[in-house]
Parts: sequence; C-alpha cells; structure tokens
Amino acid sequence: MNISYKIKSLDEVSFSVNFNNMNNGISPEKVIFRMGHNIVAKKDSNEIEISIHVFIIDSSRDVELVQEGVRAIFNVKPFEKIVLNSDENGIEVSEPLLIDTFINVTIGAVRGLLVKNLKGTPLNGFVLPLISMTTIRENITGKKKE
Repeated sequence: MNISYKIKSLDEVSFSVNFNNMNNGISPEKVIFRMGHNIVAKKDSNEIEISIHVFIIDSSRDVELVQEGVRAIFNVKPFEKIVLNSDENGIEVSEPLLIDTFINVTIGAVRGLLVKNLKGTPLNGFVLPLISMTTIRENITGKKKE
C-alpha cells in the first residue's frame, strides 16, 4: 500500500506554571510526570489529530507545578485503508508504526517545549522521561498487545 502523510499543524495549545508553589523549594526526587493524551480520526478531512498534555507534579504536596500541551494534526492517505475503526475507546489502524511516528513527533514537541519553557525556572533541566511505545500505543489505541 502506498501511504502518504504530512504534518498539517503542530501547535502548543497550553502552558502554565504555578510559580507560587515553586518558591517553597522543590525536591527533585519528589517531582513526577503525568501524561494525558487523545487521538481523533477525522474521516471527512483525512486527518489524525493527536493531543498530548504533560503535567509536572510535586508529589510530596500533590501540587501541579507545570502543564504543557501540544496538538498535532496529520493528513493521511488513503485514510480508509489506514484507519479501520475509531470510537470513544480508541482507534484501530492497519499501520501501527505510522501512528507510532505521529506520537513520537508529538511527544518530541512536548519535550522541546518543556525544555524551552522551563529554562530559568526552578525546574530547569527536568526532562520528560522516555516512555515505552508499547505503553503509549496500548493507551491510545485501547488495545493490549497480544
């Protein structure tokens, strides 16, 4: 199958820093990352939209310190041969490596924006850890690897 795809847009959709809770001193071993994501298949425009939000939390106080969000929209053809099913539980695709690529692009954008946006703050140098693609795929597609 001949597949074509391109990034239609890649945007920072949200960023916030809770400076009031950073002045109390941050213990690096108490900082954790949480991630939320969403994938939407839009058949009418041949698009797959991936949104990823990362939250940096001070776990000792359960306080959100930073929130960063990115949305990427990819145009894919032939859409009907790639996206087999899409509903509120996830997306089923014929080419999971293509979706992995889209997810990696979006996560890379989040990582880069966090580095840029945290420069000069007490969280300077905190980097989003690597996440297994198997874990991400299971969460986004709603399917466990057999």
